[in-house]
Amino acid sequence: MFKRHLLYIFAFFIFTQPVFSQVVINEIMYAPQDATNEWFEIYNNSDNPVSLRNWKWKDATATIRTITTQNLILPGRSFLILCQDSVKLKTLYNTLNLSGKFIQTPWSALNNTGGDNVILFDSTNTRIDSVNYSTSWGGSNNFSLERINPSGLSNQQSNWGSSVNVLKATPSFQNSLTPLNYDVALTKFEITPANPQVGDSLKFNFTFKNRGLNVANNILLEIFIDLNFDSVGYIDELIGTFTVNSLNIGDSVNYTYTRYASDSGAKQFIGKISFPQEEDTTNNKLVRRINIGGFISSTGLKINEIMYAPVSPEKEWFELINTTTETVNLANWKWKDATSTVRTITNQNIFVKPNSYVVICEDTVSVRQVHPQISGIIIQTSWNALNNSGDDLIIYNPNGVTEDSVNYKSSWGGSSKFSLERINPDGLSNDSSNWASSIACAFSTPDAENSVRTITSYSKGDVVINEIMYDPLTGNAEWIELYNPKNFAIKLTGWKFNESNSFINVSDTCEFNFTPGSYLVISSDSTIYNRFPDLRNLSANQKLVISTSSFSLSNDGEPLKIYDAKNNLIDSVYYKSNWQNPNLASTKGFSLERINPLFPSNEASNWSSSTDILGGTPCKKNSIYLDVPNSNTTITISPNPFSPDGDGFEDNTIISYKLKSRFAQVRAKIFDSKGRLVKTLLNNQTSGSEGNIIYNGLGDDGQRLRIGIYIVFIEAIDDSGGVIETAKATFVVAVKL
Repeated sequence: MFKRHLLYIFAFFIFTQPVFSQVVINEIMYAPQDATNEWFEIYNNSDNPVSLRNWKWKDATATIRTITTQNLILPGRSFLILCQDSVKLKTLYNTLNLSGKFIQTPWSALNNTGGDNVILFDSTNTRIDSVNYSTSWGGSNNFSLERINPSGLSNQQSNWGSSVNVLKATPSFQNSLTPLNYDVALTKFEITPANPQVGDSLKFNFTFKNRGLNVANNILLEIFIDLNFDSVGYIDELIGTFTVNSLNIGDSVNYTYTRYASDSGAKQFIGKISFPQEEDTTNNKLVRRINIGGFISSTGLKINEIMYAPVSPEKEWFELINTTTETVNLANWKWKDATSTVRTITNQNIFVKPNSYVVICEDTVSVRQVHPQISGIIIQTSWNALNNSGDDLIIYNPNGVTEDSVNYKSSWGGSSKFSLERINPDGLSNDSSNWASSIACAFSTPDAENSVRTITSYSKGDVVINEIMYDPLTGNAEWIELYNPKNFAIKLTGWKFNESNSFINVSDTCEFNFTPGSYLVISSDSTIYNRFPDLRNLSANQKLVISTSSFSLSNDGEPLKIYDAKNNLIDSVYYKSNWQNPNLASTKGFSLERINPLFPSNEASNWSSSTDILGGTPCKKNSIYLDVPNSNTTITISPNPFSPDGDGFEDNTIISYKLKSRFAQVRAKIFDSKGRLVKTLLNNQTSGSEGNIIYNGLGDDGQRLRIGIYIVFIEAIDDSGGVIETAKATFVVAVKL
């Protein structure tokens, strides 16, 4: 396809003009633990940027100190720290991202006993703000003095107080005393009894409160068992969830989660809450540790496989394995699920040899009908249906001691005719990473070695979510597309697609190798052929799976996740409807396409609407795909010119940059030919020596740029806020003739 471009050439120059902004003194650390580490924070309480060149400050002394002689821009609604010692400040608050957000200036010690002034002047020596603070206002003993309302009076005591943040200060972040629009805090997490024994029922008592200024909706509580004691909750450590649909302003909610104490030793648990609009995550998590006494006298029989969601004619069963070198007599062994009823497995002398199996089932006839190859022990007992969404399965030895227990969840695997298999019999029973869906062609392996014993683990990004059709035309299917960007084949057996707490099998066959450069589409139903009839004739690198489990993608956006057979998270996309091309009158029937599969999954600039005539490109290269330019120059822009007119051809461009610095903060801005700022691409973004920016041709006002020449200006900034490297390049916005 060819296109001619109409080019307009202009002379250009870049300049910065000061813009009035309401800059206020927002936080003061006048009594730090180290007396040589004082600082105060200023805040631009407006939407307009302001140049701080030749601005000054002073305390109650007569000496006026210059903040900076450089043209340092303080963007609207942003913070800047003026400090006594930048190195000490960064070391003290090393858990915060302070790079490029503070300036070390000449200093005079702030008075710890009160009666001091902090005064701010602009470049014309006009007083911009001043605070005459006192110790009675707060802020002593290593706590900062925080302003409650940036728009409130500077010298009103009721507008100030001591920080309540866990770090005792909030440099470069919204003050802890300033009310947030949306803020739900986890205020309580207690575990009872305080000194539990093996076999006790543990009660986890949670309380969370809405501290924000608005009603909070869709609050999710996640409960984790912290297997590696790192105080981080991973998907494979999740043991329970609780959702609150709505919580009014100032209200609290209590929730109790119950868990069986199956074995002894130190245990650590995490409670974590979240909801879409949360503005303060520092009060969302609590960690608690307990010690469980007693012991389990183990003879080595362990739960090895669970068929909790069979398909007729098969009925439920579970399998035990003898991991010891001794034969075990099953006489008077018992089992139970989450109900209170304990059932006897057998009263007879039935012997399980070392490294052999026994199948405990609801109906022996159905098991032998589906698995005629079984030659080992099958025992039918009284039964209670295993819960498909998750259940407790416990076995007891003849002494009534718990031999093994599994508190499984459907997210571990095993739904829709697949059994849930244990990966390592010697691994933890309640570690979700030690369980996965069977990848056997018979969907399970009763009386045989589990199919997942040699399962492969994959890394994040080995497979990516490449296209999403969440709002199809009426009578057409929803679907997502996966792509293999790697140079090796990937076995997708046992992989799962997750949306809205539903887990859907990625593959519909027991063996499927996803070769390099291949596409896989998962469709909600067969109506996908209505819009895309070519999917009936696929090549070797194309695959379509019609899901047997229903799913419904949200038109407003939701998280989509892909897990491998070991429950490792491989890719996730939290798409939003505003990622679509804003030039479209209606996005119905248009898929969201990824511009480049190697760029971040949750970067909005890496997604836009399909420009294909059918509204999507399932099992084909995306219509808006752009390759990364290969160049050794400092800034490369490709394509250049480009035409952001929404026709699918060169609507975006990729700006690639290379820096001399291995690590820096980067600012990237676009100016028109008259030097006017039209778009801020990056603002103090942490970067390595190389980076790529996808640009869609829109200005900060959301409007498409006019045709003409534009300048990309990139600055690399060091830890002290100084510019150490700059580069610029031109590009052309064009239109078709």
